[in-house]
Amino acid sequence: MSRCCRRWRRRRRAPSDAVPARSVGARRPLRRGRRGASGLAGGAARVYDRSAMELPPLNPELVTDADAVRRVCRRAAAVGTVALDTESDSLHSYHHKVCLIQLSFNGEHAVLDPLAIGRDGLQPLAEVLADPGVLKLMHGADYDLRVLDRDLGARVVHLVDTQLAAQLLGEPQTGLAALVEREAGVTLDKRYQRADWGARPLPAELLAYAAGDTAYLELVRARLAARLDDLGRGAWWAEECGALEAVRWEAPVPDPLAFERIKGAKKLAGEARDRIAALHAWREGVASADDVPPFKILRGETMLALAVAPPADLEALGATPGVGRGTVRRAGKEILRVLASPPPLPPRAKGPRFAVDREREGRVQKAREARDLIAKELAIEPGVLAPRAALEKVVDGRPADEVALAECLGRRWRASVLAPALLPLAAAWREGARRPDAAPA
Repeated sequence: MSRCCRRWRRRRRAPSDAVPARSVGARRPLRRGRRGASGLAGGAARVYDRSAMELPPLNPELVTDADAVRRVCRRAAAVGTVALDTESDSLHSYHHKVCLIQLSFNGEHAVLDPLAIGRDGLQPLAEVLADPGVLKLMHGADYDLRVLDRDLGARVVHLVDTQLAAQLLGEPQTGLAALVEREAGVTLDKRYQRADWGARPLPAELLAYAAGDTAYLELVRARLAARLDDLGRGAWWAEECGALEAVRWEAPVPDPLAFERIKGAKKLAGEARDRIAALHAWREGVASADDVPPFKILRGETMLALAVAPPADLEALGATPGVGRGTVRRAGKEILRVLASPPPLPPRAKGPRFAVDREREGRVQKAREARDLIAKELAIEPGVLAPRAALEKVVDGRPADEVALAECLGRRWRASVLAPALLPLAAAWREGARRPDAAPA
């Protein structure tokens, strides 16, 4: 789902614990979202009658061969709508990979095992994902799209993302578990949130747990889509989802200063800085070779302690908090060698101090204030309406019309909403550029 495969899981309620039936009140058009409110803004809480809802047990089909993939994909394509999710092993490996692909359609649930099937065997799925005639339902799809591109070469076309829908509605909680509980009355389990999805065999309860991420997406999508239409924001959602389809995998760029991400490392200088850089590089190499997460080799706080006060021998190394006997036995001599002779780092670059462009910052602040007022009226998060980077493009570009404003903001819907507030500001900034002696706008 979200980046680094963060997942919300909740245990499905037994029928005896189901959400009590609620009456269906008369609906009235609403224009505001529900950010910061217990019900929909405007005082009308949206409720649903779930008294007749039966919650069948999730018993997904485990798909482990290419023939079964073809059969499942034919059925999904025939339905025309399929919910999709992935599970990766980023918490348990260095070279993380897609370990499961969950599909739900027309009450059927399938869990595909890419480790058993292989990339070639998954091509029928890639064809379904690229088929514009099949609607794909996802939640927090950014990370999933990237790893599907990397591991399958798959492009997802005709996608809707329920997390984006929740954000455009101003929902205070946009995670999958919160939406499923609120819209479907089902509590997803989170016991296996940190499960090793690359381990085999996977028990039945883990497969059912994974299927829960797609089982209720169709219902959630229908509820959220209806509310977006009520608010006149359906086109906003369509544009956001269209932009999301362009997401692709990008290989990480090596960063020589990656060690500075360790808490406290930026404060180190001299040999201590050299030591933590060398120790970080050693840890990355071992983690990559053994295909384990770096934190399982040495944690950041342990590396910082070793860099500040390097131990003189194996006994002192073993006495360092966070260094276990197994680490001393397997890699103690290597750690001491790295700490004893780290290659010197080049001096920190002392580039020129760039003065803050106070006039530009003032304009960005005015654009933010205008955006914030409109976001408050719409009851959505300001960053959803327009992130700061987009506002900076407006300040620098000084657009003259709504088309140019949309190019700066990255979305047509944002421009249509913000044009009455931002275009007059941009006009004043253009006038100020023509008249340098004019007071800053």
